[in-house]
Amino acid sequence: MMRPDPDSAPAPPPAPAAGARRDSVTAALLVVAVGVLMQAGSALAVLVIDSVGVVQALWLRTALAAMLLAAVRPHSVRLPAKGDRMLLAALTLSLVAMNFSFYQAISRAPVGIVVAVEFLGPLAVAVAGSRRLLDLVWVVFAGAGVALLAGPGGSVGLAGLLFALLAAACWAAFILLAKRAVTRMEPLQVSVMMLVGASIVLTPIWLITGVKISGYGHALLLGLAVAVLSSALPYFLELAAIKRVRASTYGVLLSIEPAIAALMGFIILSQELAAREIVGIVAIVVAAAGASYTSSSG
Repeated sequence: MMRPDPDSAPAPPPAPAAGARRDSVTAALLVVAVGVLMQAGSALAVLVIDSVGVVQALWLRTALAAMLLAAVRPHSVRLPAKGDRMLLAALTLSLVAMNFSFYQAISRAPVGIVVAVEFLGPLAVAVAGSRRLLDLVWVVFAGAGVALLAGPGGSVGLAGLLFALLAAACWAAFILLAKRAVTRMEPLQVSVMMLVGASIVLTPIWLITGVKISGYGHALLLGLAVAVLSSALPYFLELAAIKRVRASTYGVLLSIEPAIAALMGFIILSQELAAREIVGIVAIVVAAAGASYTSSSG
């Protein structure tokens, strides 16, 4: 799913102090709700992967989410202008690569750790080209967090860490492409066409790698839940949150997702983390929140 870009959203209009406080509280609750929904979807995706494999799990999530959004907004299913098609194709491929890497990572490592490492992507975009000393502090925090997560005896093997880092790099590319796309096309059209395109890309890969029928009914129901939780419903909630607060505030709120992911992994999958890993996640959360705030308000 394409996440709305807070930097491209219009600033909320001035409001009385009481109204501003109410909007801030509402936005915070919405962002927490989005985090719980998306990371619960990520945890459930692990169960789908266990049933039918990474490719089929990814195809189920993408195709079902595309159908849900297309059914809600059928007028959004239309070809973009000729000059926008290459941009949309690049964005679609970055989405497929990002989600494939993420699913490969969560099949090998705890969800909370993978989500934390993946946040290095937007953090890199936030501090790229910056010469401020404070941004160097965020990079050091993030590096220390990854070092703690990758330490010997932890829950993450080399393959899981590499896939999580690849997902982070793909997320960084996705953000840059998405920023261009939403300035040229309607965000909802971009989201729907991107998901439809991703489904088209994944379908032959799904067929070539083999369609697993055993346990497919259970996987289909879980896949539908993942599509709703991770793609369809959060889109609308995030737009509502972005409208209520500044981009810097929204970015800071969004940075709590690794912590939510760790909690969902524990509740749904019984994934326990060592104290060192929890500290590593906190370090990355602090880095992501700080980089988001300073880049948006600076």
